[in-house]
Amino acid sequence: MNRYQDSKQSHSQCVVCGDAKQNPLSLQCKFFADGDNQVVGYHKVSPQLQGYNSFLHGGVASALVDAAMTHCLLMQGIKALTAEMTIRFVAPIKVGDAIKIVGRLVIQRLGMYQLEAALYVDNKAFVTASAKFIQPKSGVIG
Repeated sequence: MNRYQDSKQSHSQCVVCGDAKQNPLSLQCKFFADGDNQVVGYHKVSPQLQGYNSFLHGGVASALVDAAMTHCLLMQGIKALTAEMTIRFVAPIKVGDAIKIVGRLVIQRLGMYQLEAALYVDNKAFVTASAKFIQPKSGVIG
């Protein structure tokens, strides 16, 4: 098993990227390496994910960028937790939109990681985020 698959085991019931057998409510997003420090995923916005009528719920958008950043770390075998996240909602994403989810590792030092992510529709950033992740003491994450 490679380090990504090994690290992802502790994330198997995730509401964003978990396996349907482990979590039937999961969005089942899949992320793929796109270079050394970046991941990409895709998702089509379903009506079940709306907040205001016809628009993706902001909390779901937040979860998607958080998951992309988490997968940047999991791809490197790093299990870390979100410590702080800043999100900018540039434009509303509509139900039915196909979104591209991109996450990128910017800086890492001594168990702290700075990442960025965005949700794109038609190659335009609709949601952007930056976050700090920390690697907790061993044993905290299974």
